[in-house]
Amino acid sequence: HLMEKFLNDSGTTFVVDSGASTFLPLWHYLLENSALGFLRSAGRSVFVHTVITGGQALMDTLNGFRELADSTQDQNLVVWINEFFGRVEAEGKTFQEMAAFRDSAEKVHGAVVILKRNQDTFGRDMEEMISRKLTFEEAIAAPEFHIMAKQRLKLVQRDLFDQLDRVFPS
Repeated sequence: HLMEKFLNDSGTTFVVDSGASTFLPLWHYLLENSALGFLRSAGRSVFVHTVITGGQALMDTLNGFRELADSTQDQNLVVWINEFFGRVEAEGKTFQEMAAFRDSAEKVHGAVVILKRNQDTFGRDMEEMISRKLTFEEAIAAPEFHIMAKQRLKLVQRDLFDQLDRVFPS
């Protein structure tokens, strides 16, 4: 049903958020069935967004990135460098300096950095928005968010959207 939606809907952008536990099985299903080539032959572009997170999950997310990069032939990966749990660094190296990135740089279309901000303000606002399963637009319009929370969410939204515009210029 998902492939039919991709091919038959008039929309130009589709987001599939499979969650961490089902992402690799879904990716392997797409590869096994040559779904990416099928979508390309129908005029669709496919970009796979993957998260590299700081802190305890750094090595797990690096391994997931490496597996993803090893399984694609295209320059279709968008890396989200998420500093929420800490800087994305290991042994003094940034992500772009790590072997996982250097070995697969030609497969990376672009990157977006989610900056670590004040956890007591920005962090709490983002957690609230995510826990309510709201988009930025919905949270900014919601009466439950006070004016400074809305301002902080606007700042984060603008930062992320500006980066995405640089990754995917019009």
